[in-house]
Formats: sequence, C-alpha cells, structure tokens
Amino acid sequence: MSLLCAAGIGAVSGLRSFSGPAFVKDSTVLKVLAAGELIADKLPFIPNRTETPSLVFRAASGAFCGYTICGKRASSATRWFAAMVGATAAVASAYGGFEYRRRVKLPPLLAALLEDAVAVGTGRAVISAIGR
Repeated sequence: MSLLCAAGIGAVSGLRSFSGPAFVKDSTVLKVLAAGELIADKLPFIPNRTETPSLVFRAASGAFCGYTICGKRASSATRWFAAMVGATAAVASAYGGFEYRRRVKLPPLLAALLEDAVAVGTGRAVISAIGR
C-alpha cells in the first residue's frame, strides 16, 4: 500500500509541485506555496512543466513525498525505493498533465481547474489511505 501511496503522491507533485509536499507535511508555508502555484499555473508566462528546471524540481518533490509517506516504520531500502517511485510518478504525471492541457478540447482555464481538482482529490485520497 505504501508504494501505491508513494506513486499517488508523486503524481500529485508532478501536476502541482508544491501540492504533494503540502499534503505530506503539515506546514503553513507549503500550503501557501501550493495555493500560489494553483494560481500561477494559469498565467501565460509560466514555463512549461516539462522544461528541465521544473521537471527536476517536480521529480525531487515526488521523491521527497514518496520517501516521507512511507513512514518511519518502513525500512531504509523501502523508503528509498518509495522515493524513486514518487519521482518516477512525478515525471510521468508532469508529462501526462502537459499533454492533457495541450490536447484537451476545453477552454484553458477550465482544463487547468480540472487538473487542479485531480491533484487535490488524489492528494486527499492518498492522505486518507494512510490514515492521516
């Protein structure tokens, strides 16, 4: 279950890089950054999530979330594997979200809001599954 949760929260990080950490860590700063990202994502001058700096940050965010969500009771090897799962899921969802936004036949704002709903819904589902 923890690896599935690591993949889920990693995917959230790929869609919205600060949302995964905001779900995993109860931090006001991360919640403010996540809310700001939800707004900034809709701005036309924001670079694509598949550009190297953004993709690297999303992968790191997914790795952090995957590692953290396993919990302290998991072995070190399991936690590091979960970090790799989270990073991989983040990169995959970053590309998936990019292609969705590029191809969907919806107004851009509506497409972005639906993507926000998927990220938030998935984040809540993962946190619920681990019992937080």
